[in-house]
Amino acid sequence: MRVKKIFNNNVVLGADEHGAETVFMGRGLGFQVRPGDLVDAARVDRQFVAQAMPAERLAALAAEIPLDEIEVMEEVVAAARVRLGDRISEHVLLPLADHVHFALARAREGASIEYPLKWEIENLYPAETEMGTAALEIIERRLGVRMDATEALPIALHFVNAQIGSGDIAATVQMTQWLKIALDTIGEDFGLVVDQRSLAAARFITHLRYLFLRARDGKQSPETGGAIGEAVRSAKPLEYACAERLAHRMAELFGRELVQEEILYLALHVSRLTAQPDIAEGTTRAGT
Repeated sequence: MRVKKIFNNNVVLGADEHGAETVFMGRGLGFQVRPGDLVDAARVDRQFVAQAMPAERLAALAAEIPLDEIEVMEEVVAAARVRLGDRISEHVLLPLADHVHFALARAREGASIEYPLKWEIENLYPAETEMGTAALEIIERRLGVRMDATEALPIALHFVNAQIGSGDIAATVQMTQWLKIALDTIGEDFGLVVDQRSLAAARFITHLRYLFLRARDGKQSPETGGAIGEAVRSAKPLEYACAERLAHRMAELFGRELVQEEILYLALHVSRLTAQPDIAEGTTRAGT
């Protein structure tokens, strides 16, 4: 492992044993070191292989954040992995620590930010929101800074981002907006209010998350012919029309077109969701 660039006494950019660009951190790791030198493995406390952002940007983040804050965020990420699963990997640590670093500065100055997606995040991602609140408790216990309760929301989005493998928070925000639109549209079309904490809704939201990302990444399901689509359209006309509305809204708002195969699968998921008895509270279906 050799050093490529020194960012400060504690952070260097180098290459691991496989040649992958890696951020190495450790106290004194960059002291009196030059590019081309071997990385002192005995001083390495943690290392990160660049994935969601350029390696130099990742190293710059690590260099800007105090080590004590990074250590606290390691505790937060470990707790999140227990609560939310193994998809919460170390790759979320530095982007999350970067956000929390500036949030801590705001808290110390008594400043706050209004987050416009408060309702959507709390209702679409309840487990991640609860973990965001737990993160604030860990931060207060370890660093002695009480942050505004709304700071749990962007932390929750970082956990959502980690689970779906997206390095782009902006895309996760767009996805969140579309999820809310989708549930509202279904409510309008079928005359019900979806209980977003029901198991059926959770499964449907999971499908929508990955559908949105496939559309973003150009990895949609391949076409298999029109016969199945026509059969579904005939058997489930309301569900198919609803799926087409959702596809239109995605294209209109975010410029991402759904292929017919994805619209077909979406119609089937709409049908499965609206057929469940536990999705609505105190509401009736249209026409009943």
